[in-house]
Amino acid sequence: MSLLDSVGETLGGIWDTASDGGEAWLNSWFDNEAEKVASAAPEENRTPQHKEPAQQPTGQPIYTSGVSNTALMLMGGGVAALALVLLLRGK
Repeated sequence: MSLLDSVGETLGGIWDTASDGGEAWLNSWFDNEAEKVASAAPEENRTPQHKEPAQQPTGQPIYTSGVSNTALMLMGGGVAALALVLLLRGK
């Protein structure tokens, strides 16, 4: 009978150790998830929009310069039209 008692005690000890370890792991996992949820407040983690550059739908920032390609083309076309008018007027 002592053999069964010792095996039972051993298995019981193993079970208690495993269940305590699993419970500790589960509690730490729940605490970690709760911290993730608590720190996910959008108003605290997002930068204000007036500090962010404009973005394309892919998330790449759009950098604006002083003169765009369209403005350069319009200026060039205006200069070319003015030159054409001045050349035709001279004849």
